[in-house]
Amino acid sequence: MNASHPNMMTRLAGHVSAPLRSRLLGFVLLLPLLFSPDALKLNAAERAAAPYLYDLVQWEMANFPRKWLHRLTSIAPWSAHRDGDVKAAVREYFAITEQISRLKARLADSAAGSASSVSDPSQTQSELDRLVSRRQSLRDEVEETLESAISSVVREERLASWSAFVFPPVDVRLTDPPKLLVTSPRDRIQRTHDVLIDADIRLAERERIEDRLLDEADLAGLVMNLGGVATYPASIPSGYSLPGTLEISAHEWLHHYLFFRPLGQNIYRSPEMRTLNETVADIAGREIGRRAYERITGESLPEPSSAHPDHGAGEHRFDFRDEMHSTRLRVDELLAGGLIEQAEAYMEERRQLFVEHGFSIRKLNQAYFAFHGTYAESPASISPIAGELGELLELAGDLKSFIDLVSGVSSYPEFQAMLDDLRASP
Repeated sequence: MNASHPNMMTRLAGHVSAPLRSRLLGFVLLLPLLFSPDALKLNAAERAAAPYLYDLVQWEMANFPRKWLHRLTSIAPWSAHRDGDVKAAVREYFAITEQISRLKARLADSAAGSASSVSDPSQTQSELDRLVSRRQSLRDEVEETLESAISSVVREERLASWSAFVFPPVDVRLTDPPKLLVTSPRDRIQRTHDVLIDADIRLAERERIEDRLLDEADLAGLVMNLGGVATYPASIPSGYSLPGTLEISAHEWLHHYLFFRPLGQNIYRSPEMRTLNETVADIAGREIGRRAYERITGESLPEPSSAHPDHGAGEHRFDFRDEMHSTRLRVDELLAGGLIEQAEAYMEERRQLFVEHGFSIRKLNQAYFAFHGTYAESPASISPIAGELGELLELAGDLKSFIDLVSGVSSYPEFQAMLDDLRASP
């Protein structure tokens, strides 16, 4: 909006509903989330990925107004939907998502010459295009349903609400999020640069970027898929199940919420603070997502299982978590001893082992561990923060108290001191 017309926003706000005003206010206040602290500096990762950099501003300009317009039209009297209609749209959306995944897999098999390839790829592609178009037509309504369910849980927990007003407003976009380029030094595991990359980048282009970083900057790089991005609206992958979509949506909303609290404002202060932020969002997002699922479906989810289920049985059982964690520990030992080439050879050997047991890992390097190590519940992490947060949740007694306590800390030592005080309390 043109800054030379300051009264335009005031006039507009007087004629729109409270949900619309809150969405617009949330967008304005969350704009800083779109930019990293190093946004104006050119680093090695940005140079290597220059042709494929993701344009966040363009994405916001394309998606935020559309979401705002849909909210405006959805409150009109003639566009009212019955609860059954909304649930039917959600069921259809995620049923179509499963069909799309199966058709994409069949087309990929066909391109690879698999025995299970489709007999008529062009017909399969036409069916895929039809399903994608139908799912797209349901997107706005489904997004509103997800947002409403998550907002209801937030209000119940009194996390960030005043009466019916939730701030920041829950706002998601089901889309293809950008990829993320992560870098790490080769002699240690340390997350150095993050660069968002175009969602449609091809495999050969990913590997070209990673090779360039290795050759020109002696950095380990990895271009990976993202589960979600805390843009505003949050970018949520369109290919997940309903439970997964709700959990990720709640995770990204928590990043929005924490942005206004000391924890989120100090996310880049240290690696530990970044891990605290991500792991808090994991823990709370999982609980909020489960409860939002119950609101939409009326059904309870089973207890969450590992994101990487074990393969095999008995003595032949392959435990992904144990194997990945032991890999991380051995890599750290080798790097600490200055054995970089040996560590890299070991990671490739282990990657092949994971692939043999059905876990498709394209590249296992220092950047892989640097990224996944940020999430303390990941088997690729050696951080004690997951256990510490689990203890804090137990001591706090409920989700709201847990989030209130941890969101108020500005540093990892402050968090540890707070936890020690709670441990000592009668």
